[in-house]
Amino acid sequence: MRNLIYILHFSLIVVASGADATREVTSAKLVPLVAEALSKSFELDQGELILEPTRAINSIPIPTDTASVSIELVAQPYTQPTAFMKAHYRVLADGKAMGEQVNFFKARLMRNVWVTHKIAQRGKNLGEIKLLNKKTDTINLRGSIWTGKPDESQQLVTTVSAGSIILERHLRRTPVIFRNQTVDAVLQHKALEIRLRVLALEDGAPGDLIRLRNTRSSKELRGKVVNNREVKVTY
Repeated sequence: MRNLIYILHFSLIVVASGADATREVTSAKLVPLVAEALSKSFELDQGELILEPTRAINSIPIPTDTASVSIELVAQPYTQPTAFMKAHYRVLADGKAMGEQVNFFKARLMRNVWVTHKIAQRGKNLGEIKLLNKKTDTINLRGSIWTGKPDESQQLVTTVSAGSIILERHLRRTPVIFRNQTVDAVLQHKALEIRLRVLALEDGAPGDLIRLRNTRSSKELRGKVVNNREVKVTY
């Protein structure tokens, strides 16, 4: 009888221990979860946010049988990623809060970008210069990164030094009509087509609306660039 009581008592201890069993969620798991939560809060649709803790991160105990571990930001003082960030977050185990932490991180925002191989002169189109596609940290970069396909349709409006990332402000669409160039203006009305010679008052790429001057009447018009010889005007 006494042996039976000991066995039952031991079984209860084992059951209780099993119910309270925990495992640790370490920084190796927490840091990517924090990066993912911050990325969602910033609505990052391009690039990968990578965090590096400035100090050791405490592990969080959770039940051994936890199926899902997630992060919930308690506060978000930033509107965009910065090189150093503080994260105040709550660790959830199957949706249940297990604890809160505040940690500080060095941050990088890795993106695939176009970089000049050597100095690129103003007026060159992207089909004429050598560009390298590289994955690099852009977190301190100010200005919109250009993400198109390098070809002759884009032209540099400023000289860009070697090793620089191509930004949208560096470019314009390559003009096919230039200021002071005489071109044909086409006015289409039903079956009637009227052509007249006009002087371009500004550069224009296909699809651009540019100012024009009638070479006979000196009247100023606006027309859409069709190609390097023709613009389309309307009433």
